[in-house]
Amino acid sequence: MAGREWDAFAELLSADVVYEMPQTRERIVGRAKYLQFNREYPGDWTATVTRLIVDGTTAAGSMNFTVGDEEMVGLVYLELADGLITRITDFWPEPYDPPAGREHLVERVVSATDRIS
Repeated sequence: MAGREWDAFAELLSADVVYEMPQTRERIVGRAKYLQFNREYPGDWTATVTRLIVDGTTAAGSMNFTVGDEEMVGLVYLELADGLITRITDFWPEPYDPPAGREHLVERVVSATDRIS
C-alpha cells in the first residue's frame, strides 16, 4: 500500500472482500469498491506495515499511516482463504494522555508512530 500499486494489491484480495472500520461503523463490500476507497482517500497519504503476524487463515498487524503532517497508528486484522484476503478490519486508536500517578513506572515516546519494543 505504501507505493499505491493498486493493481498489484488487487491480486491479494478476494472479489467479495469485506472491509470494516468498527469505530466509524462503516463497511465496504467488494474488491472494486475497496480499491476505489483507497484511491480516492483525500490527501497525500502513505501507509507502512510495521508488523504482521500470520497464523493459518488469520493475520494481525500494525501500520504507520501519514497524511500530511498527521501521523497515526493503525491496527489491522485480516481473514484469509485460498491465498486471498477475504476480510479486513481496521482500527484507528486515538492517542491520549495517561492518567497521573504512574510516571515513575513508564517511559513516554515522542510520536504515536514510534515503535514501542
